[in-house]
Amino acid sequence: MGTSASKTPTEQHGSDPNRVQGMARLMVARPQKKRPKNMHPLLKMLDEEDEKYEYKKQSMYLLKQLFKGMDPTVMKTVGDVRGEIKLSFKYDQQKNLLLVKVVCAKELVPKDLSGKAADPYVKVRTVSLNEISEMIPDTSSEGIKKTSVVENTLNPTYNEIFTFHIQSEELADAKLRLQVWDKDIFSKDDFMGERIIDLGRFNFSEVVTNWFDLEAETDLSITGDLEVSLNYRLPQTLLVTVNRANDLVRRDPGRSADPYVKVSIPGIPEIHKTKIASGTLNPVWDETFEFDVSQEELGERYIVFHVIDRDIVSDTDSMGQICFDLDNFDIEEGFRGKFPLADMKNNNRVRTKWAQKALVQEFKEAMYAHAVYGNPGFLFQKQDGNKVLRVESKKAGTTTKLRTVDGVPL
Repeated sequence: MGTSASKTPTEQHGSDPNRVQGMARLMVARPQKKRPKNMHPLLKMLDEEDEKYEYKKQSMYLLKQLFKGMDPTVMKTVGDVRGEIKLSFKYDQQKNLLLVKVVCAKELVPKDLSGKAADPYVKVRTVSLNEISEMIPDTSSEGIKKTSVVENTLNPTYNEIFTFHIQSEELADAKLRLQVWDKDIFSKDDFMGERIIDLGRFNFSEVVTNWFDLEAETDLSITGDLEVSLNYRLPQTLLVTVNRANDLVRRDPGRSADPYVKVSIPGIPEIHKTKIASGTLNPVWDETFEFDVSQEELGERYIVFHVIDRDIVSDTDSMGQICFDLDNFDIEEGFRGKFPLADMKNNNRVRTKWAQKALVQEFKEAMYAHAVYGNPGFLFQKQDGNKVLRVESKKAGTTTKLRTVDGVPL
C-alpha cells in the first residue's frame, strides 16, 4: 500500500505532468519586495515612515497571536510527544486533486536508548468521518504514503509532495492524518507523534502553508454513542443520568466488554461511576448522580462522560468520551439525548471558567500595557529572518510558541 518517496508527484498519481509540477512550484515562498537603491530621499523618508507603521501593526498582530496562544481558558493534554511539522496544501478543482507537501519537522522527541537523535519519516493518508480507517476514495489503491527516512536528526527536512484524488464535495468532511515515525531496523518503528488536520477548514483558492503541533495518537477506531439525561432540582442540585450506550467498540478481541461510565464536572470534587455492565457492547445503566451546582455556575461548567472497559487482568481501556457544555442547559425543560463517543485526549479543553475569570482580566490588562509602551523590545522592532517567539506564564500555567519569517507567523 505504501508509495515510494523517491517517486515524483506525477509518477505517484499519473496525472498531467505540467499541471502537477506547476502546482508544486506554487508551494514556494515568494521573496519580499525590496526598496530601490536610487530612491529619492524624500520618498525614502516617507517609505520608512510607512514601514514603521507597518512594523507597529505587525508587532500588534504578533502580540495578539501570542496572547491568544496563552489564553488561560484553554489548555491541552500534555504527554511525551513534542515537535512540529510544516505542511503545504493545494487543491485542483478541475482534476479533483489534492497536493500535500511535507516540508519539514522540528524539535522531535528521540525514542532510541541514546535519547539524542532519530531516523524520522512521515506517513500521510486521508480519512473521513464515515470511513475512518479507509482512503476516500481509494479507487486507485493509493493507500498510506511515506516520505523518505532522514537519518540521525530531530529536525528533518523532506520537501516531498504527494497527491490524492478527493472529490470537492468530500473535502468538507475529509481529514488528513500525518504520523511521524522513527525507523528502527532491529525492531518495530517508534511512534513520534501525529496530527489530524480537518481539510474542510481551509480555503483552497490558494496554497495553504502552516506549522502544526504534533500530538499523541488519536484512537479513530472508537465507535458508538452515549445517551444521557439532565434535570435540575432547586435550589442547586444538578441531576445527571447515564441512560445507555450503543455499538461500543470491542477493545479486546479475546474477551467480552465490561463497560462503565465515569462522570465528572471539572472544578467540582465529586466523581461518580456507574455500575459495571458485564459482557455487552450495548449496556443499559439508568443511574442518576447528583452534583451541587448553583444556577449562576451553569454557564461556567461542563460535564465529562468517560466510558471505560474494566479489565481485571490488565489496564482498563478507554471506549470514548463526550463533553456536555452547560451554557445552554434549560433547568425547566431538562435534557435527554445521545452523543457520539470519541477519543478526546488531544482536544482543547475549556478549563473551569469559574476559576479563570480573574486570570483572563489580568491577561487583557497585560496585553494593553504591552501595546501602549511597545514592550517587549524584541517584539516591537523590525522583524528579520526566522524567529521562534516563546512566552510562558507560570501563574496561568500556559505556554505559547510562535514561529515567524520576517514577522509573518507560519
